[in-house]
Amino acid sequence: MKSPIKELFFSALLFLPLCFFIWFFAASVWVLPVKWLADAVLSAWQPDLFNGITQQQFLFQVQTLIFPQDFAGQSAQLAVLDVTVNPMKYGYGLAVFSGLVISVPDLSMSKRVVQLMIGFAVVSVVQANGVFWETCKSLLFSGGGDAFAAIDATGISHNLVAAMYQMSYLIFPAVIPIVLWVLLNRQFIEKITQLNDHKMS
Repeated sequence: MKSPIKELFFSALLFLPLCFFIWFFAASVWVLPVKWLADAVLSAWQPDLFNGITQQQFLFQVQTLIFPQDFAGQSAQLAVLDVTVNPMKYGYGLAVFSGLVISVPDLSMSKRVVQLMIGFAVVSVVQANGVFWETCKSLLFSGGGDAFAAIDATGISHNLVAAMYQMSYLIFPAVIPIVLWVLLNRQFIEKITQLNDHKMS
């Protein structure tokens, strides 16, 4: 009888590198929903501060509208600061999740497709969350006095920005895709758990 744990392990060794290659190769496509979501959230939160997000390959340029001073003879709004964000550093969990889903033994193709779609949607939210907090962190702590004043004026807590940025960067991208995979494959997890209990008894 084949061991499902060994089958999962060796299959993951085979498919994870391929998933990471596809994830990076098509990066500019994977981040499109992230751009739309992050743009919508930033614009809805502070429409007078953010002027949208432009994309260059997989990198984002978050355009801001900050008015440090009145320029002589100019009354137009000037975008004086853009924030560059790499959303891919929040999205590597998509490759890990995809490799694990493909590696689950005896999972039907339709269930694999559904799980991959769910994983893509969840990881996109994780990435958009990271883009939001990194943008706030960059403006607050690295953007200079005018950027600091602009974010400070929103009333958002500086400690909250710092904490959420750390969570968004260090914890959410690694933990959420694995937890999602476990939740979507509870029957497989229960199966291998029962097999291990049976061997130990």
